[in-house]
Amino acid sequence: MRALVPVPGLTLLGLTLLGLVLLCGTALAQPLPQTPRLDAAERKSLAERYAKVLSTELGLLKTLDQLDRDADDLDARMVRLSVERAKATDTLTEAESQRATAEQDLARMRIAVQHRLRAILRIAHLPTLRFALSSKDFSESVVKDRLLRRLLAADRARLADYRQRLTDLEKLTAGRDAALKQLEQLDLQLHEERAKAEQERRDKLALIEQIDSDRKFQEKASKDADAANKAMAVQIATLEEWQERKYTFASTQGKLLPPVPGRIETGYGEIRNPRFGTVTMHRGLDFRAGSNTGIAVRAVFWGRVAYVGWLTGYGETVLLDHGHGWHTVYAHLENTRVAVGDIVAARSRIADVGTSGSIKGRYLYFEIRHNGQPVDPGPWIH
Repeated sequence: MRALVPVPGLTLLGLTLLGLVLLCGTALAQPLPQTPRLDAAERKSLAERYAKVLSTELGLLKTLDQLDRDADDLDARMVRLSVERAKATDTLTEAESQRATAEQDLARMRIAVQHRLRAILRIAHLPTLRFALSSKDFSESVVKDRLLRRLLAADRARLADYRQRLTDLEKLTAGRDAALKQLEQLDLQLHEERAKAEQERRDKLALIEQIDSDRKFQEKASKDADAANKAMAVQIATLEEWQERKYTFASTQGKLLPPVPGRIETGYGEIRNPRFGTVTMHRGLDFRAGSNTGIAVRAVFWGRVAYVGWLTGYGETVLLDHGHGWHTVYAHLENTRVAVGDIVAARSRIADVGTSGSIKGRYLYFEIRHNGQPVDPGPWIH
């Protein structure tokens, strides 16, 4: 995929978007894979749906961020629904199994009951006097009477058991039908959530495509990138300054190891859009570290964790305070392993390379800032 140029203040998605906006070379002029090409009606519909948010400062980046986070939320809900669906499927399978077993038992009992009913009917048609006189003596007739009573009592119990099994089967059938209905409802919810997620992603890609093809969107993205940079500077200014002065970050120039293994995909500096002539400042480095999950992001120098969270244009972000006004910024993260206030040593694992807010896939956006202003990280990396 072509390099997208992340700009300060962009979320992963923003960065990605900015990536589009800042694309170096002919990157901006090239269509992104799977990026929808909109006809006139679709462009008009897209503009109408997002007209209000796009008219505000950082509106384009915030919209892309929100679409990205909404899609993540939908993905999480779909995972939960999938788990519930799996449980519902197990419940349905178990209910159907129990119902089938009960139905087989009931069929066997039905045959046995039918035989006993025929026997009872034969006895019922036997004249009582004849039955009594068939005994050789009174004692034998008493024995026969008792035996008959026991048989009838057993038959009554058998019939009662049959009726209970029939009731149980009806309950199992109702349980099976309820489980089937729940499964159908979960399938419907999953379908709806997938449709929403697909629309969110389509809108995101469509907006990014507009940056590539529409001058107004391109100019808006460039302005938002500048606003995002200012927002980052303000964010840093609001942080409590770390007073530790044991070591000086300024003395590490040219000695820092990169925060992740891999190549620098986009460097620091101005990016000129070849189509519109728009110039956007790329204030950090994009590290392409591969598509695998679990790639460690490491602190380039020891310091205190000043901020952990989502920032427009950066996605999930960690800010490290190295004292004397020096900060490093690590964006588009996942699986963050530090909290605000933690003291981390150089090369400590602070997070993993992520995709939050990015259409570029997994990569790390890295900045060095002094007194809130970005400096070129290139000369600092060994």
